[in-house]
Amino acid sequence: MVWLLFIHICALVIWAAALLILPLLIHHSQTQLAEAAGTGDTIDRLWFTRLASPVALLAIVSGTAIFAVSRNIDSWLLVKLTLVSTLVVCHVLAGLLILYRKREHATAIGVKCTILFSAILLLLLGIIIIVLVKPSQESLLWFL
Repeated sequence: MVWLLFIHICALVIWAAALLILPLLIHHSQTQLAEAAGTGDTIDRLWFTRLASPVALLAIVSGTAIFAVSRNIDSWLLVKLTLVSTLVVCHVLAGLLILYRKREHATAIGVKCTILFSAILLLLLGIIIIVLVKPSQESLLWFL
């Protein structure tokens, strides 16, 4: 169980860092369309496919294993899983933004990257607060 928690926390830290850096890379790649190592992939696409997505899968699988082993179904955990699900949606939106950036008439990439960065940051802060505080069900009635 301790190893699962260790793997889960390490994967989450790397995934969070990768997700926070990704909008910056997308915006930077928009201004400089330099290609990486002759493969045709830009650095934001490589970051998304080679780092962010695999470590996201590791975090989700290890979190699911912890959930299955501990059989813990507290109300704070349901709130955390909701926030993590929303973070997965942001991950997918980042991938779609990478594809959108390559369109000929792509507009407002900087604004979209700022909104995505802000959403990811707020979700990560919410997850950290929920996990550290672990509020009781009575204090979560506004959410449920």
